[in-house]
Amino acid sequence: MNDTYFISKAVSLALKGKFNTRPGVNVGCVIVKNNKIIGQAFYEKYGGPHAEINAINQVKRKYKKNFFSKLTGSDIYVTLEPCSKKGKTGACVDELKKYDFKRVVIGAEDPTQNGITNLQRAGYEVINLENQQCLALNKSFFHKAKFKKPFIRAKVAMSSDHKSVFTSKQRKWITGIPARNDVQKLRAEADIILTGSGTINEDSPSMNVRTKKIIANKNFVQPARYVFSNNLKLNWTAPFFRLPGKKVVVTSKKNLPKLPQGISDISVMSLQNKNPISSKDFVKEISKLNINNILIEAGPKLLGSFGDHNLIDEYIFYISKEKLEDKALYFYGGSKQFNFFDNKLFDIVEEKIIGKDKKIILRKK
Repeated sequence: MNDTYFISKAVSLALKGKFNTRPGVNVGCVIVKNNKIIGQAFYEKYGGPHAEINAINQVKRKYKKNFFSKLTGSDIYVTLEPCSKKGKTGACVDELKKYDFKRVVIGAEDPTQNGITNLQRAGYEVINLENQQCLALNKSFFHKAKFKKPFIRAKVAMSSDHKSVFTSKQRKWITGIPARNDVQKLRAEADIILTGSGTINEDSPSMNVRTKKIIANKNFVQPARYVFSNNLKLNWTAPFFRLPGKKVVVTSKKNLPKLPQGISDISVMSLQNKNPISSKDFVKEISKLNINNILIEAGPKLLGSFGDHNLIDEYIFYISKEKLEDKALYFYGGSKQFNFFDNKLFDIVEEKIIGKDKKIILRKK
């Protein structure tokens, strides 16, 4: 058993917190002595103790009388560089420096922290594996740190001839239940789910996470639901507004109208003097907040607004075998013409069958 083996164990632990750490990061940690794991833990919820602290505390509980000697000479593996700055909790490096670890092995650097240098100056041997699994754990976080804007994904359910919005209300779904269930995981990973007024008024959606296994976790918090609306003429009775969770209306107006009873936890993001609302201005404002991951679930017009300005980092397509022809509208309503599947603008990073539908993920080059 080597460093790769133990960091993979830490990655598996980190994934247990996948839907509960937003807008934080997914981190796992194992403590190893004589090639045996003596402590293991993960970051369980945003604002809670970090993975390293949880793992150390587990060792303390297991070896109450001799935990200090157990930790002495052990290797601590953590998927992300230990934090050096005090945030919602104390700096992890300060806790690590209380013990004589033989090595601190990290899976990926944290560009917002200075933990490696801090520990090296204190005399610790620090090894950075630059592990791809560890980098993949928090791709939205790393994207925000590098580009100073959230990682923006767009989910599109469409027919084989790339149609996504029915022209009549006789039908609602294009893809099957397995594909729609898969979307629940995308929502659970997002800090924000964003849609437009047309989707609210035509479909009366919920746009929340409903998968029982995910929402049963006491640490899970529903993503915030944002809607673009210039004129504030919205179906305020839609579940989107009435279900629990934070709601934000993005508008050019200063204030919301008087709302029906039963709507709570709602606010306005006012992009004044912007009519129609600018997707670029929205991203500029939202980038100032602690937001790493945005999922767009919207009609062709809003999708096109973001796509035309090159704001979408990843498209997630769920494609049915059916052809809809004139029964539905083309999924992209921007003014620019893109060939999404010619490998010039996007790389195909995933392609698989879900139920009777095909899932394709395109990531911006």
